[in-house]
Amino acid sequence: MRAWRVLVFLFSVFPVSTWGQHWAQTADETIWRGKYTNCDKGYAIELPQGVIAHGSLPPSPNHGILISGQAPDTTKEVTLDNQRLIGVYDTYDAADYGSARAYLKQLLEREGSLQILKYSNNKFHGYPAAYVHFRKTKGNASLDTEEMVAYRRSKTDSPIFYVIWVRSTSQSFEQDKKLYEQVRSGFRLLPMPKGQCSND
Repeated sequence: MRAWRVLVFLFSVFPVSTWGQHWAQTADETIWRGKYTNCDKGYAIELPQGVIAHGSLPPSPNHGILISGQAPDTTKEVTLDNQRLIGVYDTYDAADYGSARAYLKQLLEREGSLQILKYSNNKFHGYPAAYVHFRKTKGNASLDTEEMVAYRRSKTDSPIFYVIWVRSTSQSFEQDKKLYEQVRSGFRLLPMPKGQCSND
């Protein structure tokens, strides 16, 4: 009887979702439930309940996740070809941009012709950041994108950019933006170097 009470206590304090690893491999990708962690790049994301994040399979580098705006709980493969996406990725400042604003500027230049709806400089978790909301129109269709770029310098590691973004159709943008804001709110910085961090 005492053992049963101990088990009940443990399950009430530590839900099953926090036991074991948060990721699994499918034939096409790695999927994450509950939490995404990237120890090498110093961040983690608490995922909204029921949302599944999609990343690359090893041995491909682990550089972030994609979430389907249309079906956030899907276990089917999610790619950049999807129109409605929420994404988080990281990259070292290998080209020496030196700021979030400069990195975001080159991202916008790569997009080509677009309409900038809002642009600002701000802070994200205490680090310099830049934000943009833009619209691209092709024929009768248009896609809205919001991107937030943060620039993290470290005394022990190379500077790194964190990019959190949402892209969606004009009809679904406000709905997908709510999920994007939840993902952004769940973003957490981890100490660098990785130390005792675990990707599980």
